Amino acid sequence: MSEAPSPAPAAPGTWETVTPPGPDITWVAREPVDPTDPGRFRANLVLTAVTTAGISFRDWQAGTDELLPRVLDDYLLVDLERLEIGGRSGGRRLAHHAGPGGEALTMEQWFVLVDDVGHTLTATVDTWRYDELADVCAEVAQQWRPGAGSEGASGESADAR
Repeated sequence: MSEAPSPAPAAPGTWETVTPPGPDITWVAREPVDPTDPGRFRANLVLTAVTTAGISFRDWQAGTDELLPRVLDDYLLVDLERLEIGGRSGGRRLAHHAGPGGEALTMEQWFVLVDDVGHTLTATVDTWRYDELADVCAEVAQQWRPGAGSEGASGESADAR
């Protein structure tokens, strides 16, 4: 990625931040271990920033919509909408998929394209706990400012492409 990553949002309450495992992953936060069930899936938030090589917002997201069912078991798109994120045109996706242990997971993503870098904030939680954690994750998304402080040379919005 050629651009500095967008500033990381604050992790919710007692959630911990961990070292990102790869170059396109810029921030990871996860809920604490449940001492009564230490093997339970831990809800997490992951921030990625990927160079899109000049493709449009629409093409970037069309590619994402083609990729997700191939890489996530039992993937089912529940909702997809356009919305503003940090003052920029972006979108939100809500989907279901199966986790590595076969558990039912709900994934909510917020995404925006800034100067040829696709920024995505992904929340993944046990489906049975989504109602409990949805507002916590949405609050993180509301404070997220992808590309903050970087208007880019063109000043062109993703909608203009």
